[in-house]
This record gives sequence, C-alpha cells and structure tokens, in this order.
Amino acid sequence: MTQETLRVLFVDDEERIVSLLRTIFRQSYEVHTATSGAQALEIIAKTHIHVIVSDQRMPGMLGIDLLSRVRQLSPNTMRVLLTGYSDLAAIVGSVNDGEVFRYINKPWDHSEIKAIVAQAAEIARTTANAPVLVNSEAATLKAPALASAAEILVIDDNADVINSITGMFHNVYGVHGARNIAQAIDILEKHDISVIITDTHVSNEDTTQLLRILKTQYPLILAILLTEAQDAETVIKLINQVQIFRYANKPIRRGALQLSVKAAVNQNVLYKNNPALLVRHAVEAAPETALTNSLKVSIMNGLRALRGRFAFLREA
Repeated sequence: MTQETLRVLFVDDEERIVSLLRTIFRQSYEVHTATSGAQALEIIAKTHIHVIVSDQRMPGMLGIDLLSRVRQLSPNTMRVLLTGYSDLAAIVGSVNDGEVFRYINKPWDHSEIKAIVAQAAEIARTTANAPVLVNSEAATLKAPALASAAEILVIDDNADVINSITGMFHNVYGVHGARNIAQAIDILEKHDISVIITDTHVSNEDTTQLLRILKTQYPLILAILLTEAQDAETVIKLINQVQIFRYANKPIRRGALQLSVKAAVNQNVLYKNNPALLVRHAVEAAPETALTNSLKVSIMNGLRALRGRFAFLREA
C-alpha cells in the first residue's frame, strides 16, 4: 500500500520567504505556499495539509488568527507559528486559540526547522484519523463520569489563590492545593491528577522544571499557567518544552479560568480513551542546563508512585 504524500503549507506575506522554504523542503514534501491567511484557508479547504507553518505578522490576518481557523477547519493539521517578534499577546494566543505544536523564531536555524517539520509531519500522518476536540471547552464527552471525577492540583504560594480556585471548582472536581514543589509531588503521588494550575515560580522554586518532567514522563497531566509574568521568552519555552495547555493572567478571571479548566479536563479524558493522541503534544528536548541532575532525580524519585499508573501509556 502506497504511503500518503506528506503535505506542508508555508504561509508568509513575503514571497522570498515562502520561496526559500519551498526550496528547502520540496525534496521531502509536497509543498504548498500562500502569501496571505485568506489564500492559506483556500488551500486548506481543498487539500489535506499535514503541517502548516505560518508567520505571525501578516496584513489582513495575523498568523495566530489563521492557525485558530485551521484548528477549526482541519483539526488534525499540525500547527507551527513562525515569527521574528517576541509578541506576548501572539504567543499567548498561539497557546489558547491555536494550540500550536511549536513556536519558531526568525531567523530560523535550518536544521531546527527541518527537524520540527519532520516530527510534525510524521505525527500528522500517524494521527490523521484520530478523534480530536475542536472546541474542548464546550465538548460533551462520551465518558462524563471520567470528567466529573477529575482532580485538579493548584500550586501557588498565595493561599488566597488556592482558596479562590478551590471555591470555584470544589462542587465540580476534586481540588488540591500545594504551596511548594515538595507538597505538589506528595499530592501527585496520592491522587490521579488531571490538571495542574501553577505559576512559573512558587516559594522561590522554578515549577517549570516539574512541568517538563511531567510532560515527558506522565503526559496525561495537562498544565495551565496562571501568572503575573509578562515574559515572552518563558512562554515560548513552555510551548516548546512543556506544551502548556492554556495560559491565564493573574488576577484570576473566573470565567476564562473555568473554560480553560473544563477544556483541559475534557482533553485529559480524550487522552485516557485514546493514548496514541499524546504524540501530538510531544515536547522538544530540554537543554542539558535546564534540568539539573539532582533536581531531576529528586522529582523522579518523588513521583515514583505515578509510574504504575501511567504504565499503560508505554504499551499504547
């Protein structure tokens, strides 16, 4: 049986950019190009595209708006955002609206972009017919009992934040609070946590280290970042190395957080029913300096109880 040709769509308002990308990738893929969001959507409507790589700053339609539309029209298409600007609003939108697979900075590294497109294309090929939640906030799942039994972990050194979120969800989900990483690990060992809500730093500890390990070892657990931080580079790392599910600003916006948590719980149930889908949220390898050996060993030892619970993923 002949394997389907992998199709990649590059979108940039500069013709020289899409011409260069076509040259780089034409020997490996069926390459399509567009110089506007509207033109890209026309191609998506007519052709099964495995990967779309879009620039952010384009006249008429921003890249994140395009990827959000693609998520609705062709949800199995893997989405990558390409830009030369550290635009926090766009980066946050790429998480919350476009659910992008990777964020690539211009000027790109040739080997990096080739590796990302290759990984995304292979994932798209193997999950082409897999079920997806286009609107996971509003979705009604076939396994409502699993959703209603979900447990949430809030990691924050501010008791008011934990109490506020507990009050928001205690009638819907089980909610647990942790004031530091050690408490969080203890809760993770004892409870089947579906969603973590955390800031980037809690009690002067970098929680992104914990999130990296969880995403690589126990990927069913989804992360929502709730923070006052306005650091675009940190969010980019959290997209590429942690695949955070949603980004939310402090102070808490009740309605927005409720939608984010509902979406995360629904996505968690979908993954439990279809673990092969987890590959769509594979993360890039963290730099060696990002995780100290002592911290990694400490967290992994603390999370030893999760290994049996997630053993089925290694068999999927």
